[in-house]
Amino acid sequence: MELEDSWKGNLRWKGITRPYSAEDVVRLRGSVQIEYTLARLGAERLWNLLHSETYVAALGALTGNQAVQQVKAGLKAIYLSGWQVAADANLSGQMYPDQSL
Repeated sequence: MELEDSWKGNLRWKGITRPYSAEDVVRLRGSVQIEYTLARLGAERLWNLLHSETYVAALGALTGNQAVQQVKAGLKAIYLSGWQVAADANLSGQMYPDQSL
């Protein structure tokens, strides 16, 4: 089974113990495959970076503009707070949880 092979062979899952089988997961999955391509690509890029570098220097960005500046300065990783980005994107100037906008 493809999922079980991934669990056994992919370093991402090393050390993870599951009280259920790959067959259970496949049986309980929905029929619609949802994929968030940009999120997946970013996560894979960060995972590879974290496992190929001794350390990864990163800064927090309060706005998207700061993030762009940090990328231009050569940072390989940036932390963006969802709440802060949501506050930056609204006209009231208030900070709200992401889901309240």
